[in-house]
Amino acid sequence: MTYASERPAAPSGAVATTAVVLALCAGLLNLWGAGTVLSALRGESHIDTSLAVFSILGALLAAIALGYGAVLLLRRDETGRFLLILTSGLLTAVAFVALACALVDYQPDYGIDWLPAESHSLEAVNGLFNGLVGSVTALVHREWLAALTAAVLPFAVFLAASSGYTTRWIAYTPPRFRAESPYSQASLEPSDI
Repeated sequence: MTYASERPAAPSGAVATTAVVLALCAGLLNLWGAGTVLSALRGESHIDTSLAVFSILGALLAAIALGYGAVLLLRRDETGRFLLILTSGLLTAVAFVALACALVDYQPDYGIDWLPAESHSLEAVNGLFNGLVGSVTALVHREWLAALTAAVLPFAVFLAASSGYTTRWIAYTPPRFRAESPYSQASLEPSDI
């Protein structure tokens, strides 16, 4: 006979829940960044259309992947965890590429018309709150602080989703108790008629 005190404790799911909340925030911020570029594309500012389209599509795809992965992770599906790891890893890699380009002061051979440059502190805030678009802006403007802040949220999602605590929470299946009644189980014996 096993007692309740002898059963192993269930994983709390706090890290997985944190990954879900951060992923949803990152998805919403990617939507915000896509809206920022879309409004600049429609407005009177002259920005590079191909870069704008690719950054909008990338931000929308990242937002959808983060949102869908968060929902799947809440349902204890391993696919959601892998989706969050892949998407946040790609967003973090783009931000780190922007950081490396800013630190070595990479100058492309062609001019890119993009969103207007702002002060260093506003660029850092935009890097955090614009998702993939913030990373692209940091890359074009060569702002190392904006690239660093653009990497913070996706890297936090990556760490929380790839944590062993999240893996154990997904793998854990809670025990299912049901009341015993004569109607809960069908008789498997053939009746003599």
